[in-house]
Amino acid sequence: MHDITSETGPARGKRRHVTSIATRTKIIEAAEKLFADRGIDGVALREIAVAAEQGNNTAVQYHFGTKEALVYAIFDYRTNMFEPLRSAMLDRAEEAGLLGDARTLLEIMCLPHLTISDENGRHPYSAFLAQYLTRSRAEGIRHPYDDPEVPVPALRRVRRLIVERVSYVPPVELRLRVGLCKLMFLNMLMRRDSGFPNFDQGIGLDALVDDTLVQMTVALTAPYNHRSAPLFSDLIGPAA
Repeated sequence: MHDITSETGPARGKRRHVTSIATRTKIIEAAEKLFADRGIDGVALREIAVAAEQGNNTAVQYHFGTKEALVYAIFDYRTNMFEPLRSAMLDRAEEAGLLGDARTLLEIMCLPHLTISDENGRHPYSAFLAQYLTRSRAEGIRHPYDDPEVPVPALRRVRRLIVERVSYVPPVELRLRVGLCKLMFLNMLMRRDSGFPNFDQGIGLDALVDDTLVQMTVALTAPYNHRSAPLFSDLIGPAA
């Protein structure tokens, strides 16, 4: 049997470091699932500690400090997983001469989400991200992409290529358009994971992904034609 007491200081430190990383990962993955099911605001830190099988209910605070820091850590964890895949996809697209193809760029942005699924084939990170984009981002919780110093070169390159491809859309509106396209993909996964369409309808994930990408490509590349006086302006204008 290995005698821990015989380890030198550096060896003990390395062992504690490895254990700490494993614990942080368990907490991140447990939080991701709970946030996906109930929203970021609907989950207490002590519930995350229990779900991560931590005997100490303050384990989340010990490792992350705050819920906002934990959310940021989830993004950091998953973004680092996606970066090598997106980089490889960009290389393949460049070899094929498709870096100016809108659908290809959307695939590079979204398809990595399919690589993260739980034991039931569901996609908790995608559901968590949808929750974040629709609510928590507006509340000020940051994503690593928001920090220009964070090294996510593949994601930033995809974003730049999309801007070049749809350069006729003003920057602010294009950012919103890209976000809505991303939500279209995430919501498709959420609906499928919840049982729609029904599995007995014979509509496979590949068909859903393909059709969603078709819709996303049309939405992304649509002409920018803001109507200053739409027919139903009374319904979309500010309340009286």
